[in-house]
Amino acid sequence: MQRSFVGDHGRPFGTVAALLCLLFIVALFVLGDVAHDLAGAADPFAAIARNRLDMAQPYWGLLLANEIVRCVFAGALLLAMLTLAGPIGPRSPGRDFALLAGGAGVVCLAVAAHFRIEAAALIGQGRISPRADLVAALMLLGHAGVALWATLTVREARAAASLPAWVQLAGLVFAGLAFTSGFVRPFLEFAGFAAILWWGGVFLTLYRPEDRIRS
Repeated sequence: MQRSFVGDHGRPFGTVAALLCLLFIVALFVLGDVAHDLAGAADPFAAIARNRLDMAQPYWGLLLANEIVRCVFAGALLLAMLTLAGPIGPRSPGRDFALLAGGAGVVCLAVAAHFRIEAAALIGQGRISPRADLVAALMLLGHAGVALWATLTVREARAAASLPAWVQLAGLVFAGLAFTSGFVRPFLEFAGFAAILWWGGVFLTLYRPEDRIRS
């Protein structure tokens, strides 16, 4: 049986979604590094925590752009979750629960990105956002939801034999680091590298017109 989501030349839309996630992660790496060098922090709340408002204020637009990309990435992540569900394996309770957990995590990340956009704009006005604790909690829940989605998706992929072993391993490493980075922020960079391997592996695996759902 052919895939549920088929784009041009028989390629599933999930392939495009995986590529979008890969590109957005790379963009976040670049913007984060530039913001860290110029503004002293990669995001508004990190600048507040490090008392670098004077350094960050002239570059508030860069922080704002970084958070906008992060918000759009959350949408691409949700699109990937929805469109990859069918190609990776047949419908099952595990797959449905993975989508539920992942969707909830993405919503938390999107709401957190909204408040971070607000915080970047406030920095431009020389003001401090009071939502640091709320954003930290939302980020923790978001990372946990995405990590659970990745873990359950790898489990479904293993049962359906739809992804190579190295991609499954990359998914489990990504899940572990994504969950850990919700508590320990320095692990976020490692989670980003693991995400590049995961999404790159998913893209390379699905980038074939002859792919089929294994039922």
